[in-house]
Amino acid sequence: MIIKFGTSGWRGVISKEFTWDRAMAVVDAIAIRLTETGYHSIAIGGDCRFLSPELADATAERMAEYGFKAYVSERSVPTPVLSYACRDMKLGGVINFTASHNPPLYNGIKFSPSHGGPADSDDTGRIEELIAAGAVPERKADGSVIKSDFITPYLTAINEFIDVDTFRNADSLRIVYDAFSGAGSGVLDKKLIELGGSVRVLNGKRDPLFAGRQHPEPNELCLSDLSQSVVRSGASLGVATDGDADRFGIVDENGVYVTPHDFMALLVNYLAETGKSGMVVRSITTGSLLDRVAESHGLQVKVTPVGFKYLGAEILKGGVLLAGEESGGLSLGTHVPEKDGVLAGLLAAEMVCFYKEGLGSLLEKLWKKFGRFYNTRLDLPLEPSMKKYIVENLFQSDKKEAAGLPVKNINRIDGVQLVLDDNTWVLIRLSGTEPLARIYVQSPSAEENERISLSLAAEFGMS
Repeated sequence: MIIKFGTSGWRGVISKEFTWDRAMAVVDAIAIRLTETGYHSIAIGGDCRFLSPELADATAERMAEYGFKAYVSERSVPTPVLSYACRDMKLGGVINFTASHNPPLYNGIKFSPSHGGPADSDDTGRIEELIAAGAVPERKADGSVIKSDFITPYLTAINEFIDVDTFRNADSLRIVYDAFSGAGSGVLDKKLIELGGSVRVLNGKRDPLFAGRQHPEPNELCLSDLSQSVVRSGASLGVATDGDADRFGIVDENGVYVTPHDFMALLVNYLAETGKSGMVVRSITTGSLLDRVAESHGLQVKVTPVGFKYLGAEILKGGVLLAGEESGGLSLGTHVPEKDGVLAGLLAAEMVCFYKEGLGSLLEKLWKKFGRFYNTRLDLPLEPSMKKYIVENLFQSDKKEAAGLPVKNINRIDGVQLVLDDNTWVLIRLSGTEPLARIYVQSPSAEENERISLSLAAEFGMS
């Protein structure tokens, strides 16, 4: 059996690739890997996808048969909550049934070792070897299953990473929260209400089909209902989390989508202005505005490949203020080494309370001071002919021009980034979780971004 882990676990189409038997084979390999590293305890949970709760319960029973103390969530649970539980309870790792923002037909397994962040290549490589060998753990009699409330301790601990007094001193905070029919419902909204906010929840009930969303990612395309609700209700802010609540989406007081590029730049500016310091870590696909803001405050910036396992590794080293990526994932350096959409939503609300104005107004001031960049992403189905063209003409050669512009520099940290001038670049990479080619573009003009994206798409054989 061949199973390969991507940038954030193993995922596949339910019944076709992701089957019960294959999932249990992965669980068996994880059990052996944990035993090899000296651990015999595990946190187990899942999101609201099809069969995630049933798989989590079955996994707990299976791990108990192998001698593990298996702490299994009593309800659907956000990925960052499991990460926190693992660290707080000093467990050996996490088995999490989730496909994050992938389409509803997908499910997956995310394994995190004892530090609570994404597993590195040593762990995933060994797990893949064990799966291929059909390895089965030895059964033992001293295991147990413990149904656990992971959420309450997490919501108490999250106070360490926000300023509770800022919320308490706010005149009024009205928020619309789109839970995307996922695990964040009853978590983010519960905390906002506890902090004194008035919250309207959209899509708060479990729905494995994500209320008809074909691609349940909290980006601009999927947040039109949230935008309309913010405008209709006169809310201060709109926030969203994806199915496992590790990614965030933000809508300002005018119902306008705030990109992760802009939000993280705002957040770093806020953290620095309120006395926080440390290194800012971002993925290569994240925009340059973050760099300008960080450097203006004397903060070092480090760029990593795509995937929170790289950002989480930097958090584990220490000295990090913020780590984030363009796909809507961030964490603070003093928090878990895993992206946390719940924390992101709380920090967005905190900024509104602190400055006593909306994020749209704050962004206008930020752009006036630092300039504005437009960052876009185009996802293309990865057909064999396109993959062959990209590999031969981009990954294996030095391209001289792109979209009619000369290439001044090439960066190969992840995929291929073609630097066209000081403010304009394009990056092409292959998705680690889906059969997609992604085109990322930055320039000072939305029209130029669209022109470059369409030009490259046509070059790859897509009209």
